[in-house]
Amino acid sequence: MSYAAPRDAADAATEAVRHGHLSAGFDAGSARLVTRLGLAPGWQVLEVGAGGGGLARWMADQVGPAGRVLATDTDLQFVGDQPANVEVRRHDIVTDPLPADHFDLTHARAVLQHVARREEALANMAAATRPGGWVVVEDVDWLVFEHQDLPEPFATLSRTVLSASVGGYGYDGYWGRRLLGALRQAGLDQVDSRGKVVTMRGGTASAEWYVLALERAAPTLVVEGRLDAGLVTEALAQARQPDFVVLGPLTISGWGRRPTPGAA
Repeated sequence: MSYAAPRDAADAATEAVRHGHLSAGFDAGSARLVTRLGLAPGWQVLEVGAGGGGLARWMADQVGPAGRVLATDTDLQFVGDQPANVEVRRHDIVTDPLPADHFDLTHARAVLQHVARREEALANMAAATRPGGWVVVEDVDWLVFEHQDLPEPFATLSRTVLSASVGGYGYDGYWGRRLLGALRQAGLDQVDSRGKVVTMRGGTASAEWYVLALERAAPTLVVEGRLDAGLVTEALAQARQPDFVVLGPLTISGWGRRPTPGAA
C-alpha cells in the first residue's frame, strides 16, 4: 500500500494494470454520485489523483466542449491520452496552488487517505471550489475487512503491508469514517455520505486492485526482514485462487457544498 513511484518498467506495467482494475471497480460508482450532484455541460471540474485517467475522460464527456476538467496527480505516467477539454497537470494537492473559488466540482478518490496532511489537502480542495460547488471525497475504512476471518498466510501479508504503510508515510486506513467530520471542518454544508462493501474474488479485478498493491509493496518488506519471501509467494497465489472470497474494505463517499455567501 504505497504511492511510491514504480521501480522499473515491469513495476510500472504492474501499476498500470492495477489502475485499470481500480477504474473497472470504482469508476461507475463515482460517476453515479457526481451525476446525482448535478454534473452537467459547462462545468469546471478538478479531478485530484487522476490515476489511470478513466474518470477524467468520462467527466470530460459530461461537461462537453464548454466545460473543462483539470486532472492532477503527482505521477502522470498512467493518465493516458485525454480529450481536448482535459488539462493534465503534475500537482501536489497539499503544497501546489490552485485557482480560488473556481471549480463547480472537486473530486478525489483513494487519494487523501494516502496524504499525511490530508486535512490541508481537503481545505485546498474546498478553497478551489466556487460557492455553491461540490467537494467529493471517496476513501476506504478497513474495519470490516480486518474484522473478518481472513485466511493465512494472506492475513499476515495484508496486515504487515498495511502496518508498514501507516508507519512509513502516514497512511490512514480509517480515514473513511472521519470524512463527515472532516468535510464539516472544511466549512462545507449539505454534508452527506454513503458506504459500500463489495466481495473480493480471487483472480478478478474486485481483488486484484489490492493484491497487486501487496505484490508491489512486499519486496521492500522482505529485504527489511519483516516478511518471508516464501510467505509472500504463497499468500499472493492464495489470493488469486477462484475459491478466495472475502469482504472488501468499506468504501465511503462523502460530499459537501461550498456555502454561498448570504444564503440562508
